[in-house]
Amino acid sequence: MEGDKAHQGPSATRSSVKKIDDNSVATMSEDVGKMTIQQAQQSQDQSIIREQIAQAVGSESAALLELRHSIDKGYGLFAATDIKRGTCIFKEAPLVLITHGASESAETVFYVSQQVSKLCPNQRRAYRMLHKAIESTKSPVSRIMYDKFAGISSRVDINNAGQRKIDDFATFKTNAFQVRLNKGIGTAVFLAHSRLNHSCSPNGHQSCNEREGLQMLHATRDIIAGEEITVTYTSLVRTWSQRAAELRRWGFACTCNSCQGAGASASKLRRERMFDIDQAIAFDNCPDPMMRATSRPKYTLPTPIAGKLAWVEELAKLCGEEGLVVDQLNAYRECPKRYVELGKLDEALAFAGQVLQLHRVCYGNNYIPNSGAGLWISKLKYLIEKQQKATALAQGQLLYQERLTTDEAAHWVGKKAWAADKKVKKRAKRAIKAAAEKAGLTTEEAETLLAGIDTEKLTVVAEKLKGEGDIEKVKSIIAELSS
Repeated sequence: MEGDKAHQGPSATRSSVKKIDDNSVATMSEDVGKMTIQQAQQSQDQSIIREQIAQAVGSESAALLELRHSIDKGYGLFAATDIKRGTCIFKEAPLVLITHGASESAETVFYVSQQVSKLCPNQRRAYRMLHKAIESTKSPVSRIMYDKFAGISSRVDINNAGQRKIDDFATFKTNAFQVRLNKGIGTAVFLAHSRLNHSCSPNGHQSCNEREGLQMLHATRDIIAGEEITVTYTSLVRTWSQRAAELRRWGFACTCNSCQGAGASASKLRRERMFDIDQAIAFDNCPDPMMRATSRPKYTLPTPIAGKLAWVEELAKLCGEEGLVVDQLNAYRECPKRYVELGKLDEALAFAGQVLQLHRVCYGNNYIPNSGAGLWISKLKYLIEKQQKATALAQGQLLYQERLTTDEAAHWVGKKAWAADKKVKKRAKRAIKAAAEKAGLTTEEAETLLAGIDTEKLTVVAEKLKGEGDIEKVKSIIAELSS
């Protein structure tokens, strides 16, 4: 009995192994087949996305970009070559645009679905491959949509048609952002811009060129080949917890260097200080007394203008240390205003020049928003020119006053000297006349002698005639000195 069992044991085991091996091979073959299909599908998807992005941004800009897929982020755009700071990486027109509010209403869902249906097949496919946040597919609008399809007989048709529209709207809601239009503000989804992933230390800045109706992307620092091109989905002058809470609406947690890198701890401290200063500046600039009464910032700016300026400059410095060019630009915008309040227009102009440089980095050389540094510089140059003219006028008036005072003093000195000289000459004339009359000349003769004497020699003649009583001698002296 035991021998039979001993014999049967190994035989049964070999059979089981054979069955397991056959099943494993089949499963592995099936998995390999699925992976091959997935890889082929992914390759085809990438090809379509690349093709549509190239059409959207143009071949020259497309040459700067490389599309890559990662497990945690999905598709993203990377630098295919080194890109210099300030480079306009690409410009793009909206793929789907809403000019009215993108509220969660059935009308908006239908409108978005209608816009998506008008796209060409590959555009539509590229659009539908954009990320959808989970929350967007579970919104209250889903129930509204199913109510709208209540007249359709087939429940499958209801589900398919309704879900497709809800998915299209979810894609729109997840990827859309506000754009400035000539007649207001719209909400749009782009093929290339919507592929840009988030970073709390981004190397790119998105802005809207209203004149061209295009969304631009500029490099805010040098980007090396192979580096991912990133933008921000939220305000960066916020604390780590505030940013994390805001990013949850997109269904992910940021893993950039500022959040989880080696310098994350120092970055978090800087961002907390930046947030406090930013809130204090916002409170100081708030014109609404009701809002000021209800706001409770952790800190307020110092009362003296110099103290306010020190805080603003600190914020600009911290933004620079964090590599946040746009936020540094916003901080620098405050500096000229504060220097103008101090009456230091040259310093204000210097900071306005820095603002202009950063504007060119973020917006390019050919397009600067109307609210940019160009207007500030023009205003400051006008104020400086006005100040220089006022200074020159004041200096001219001062010099004139000094010259007038000097001339007046010289006049009084001259007048005094002239009076003294006149007094001396008058005394000399009396002495000469007295000497002449003593010598026997008549008054008329004495007057005649005096008339012939040069006024500059009166004193000399009077000195010579002192004590002289001889009429001929007097005449001789006067004749000699008068010649």
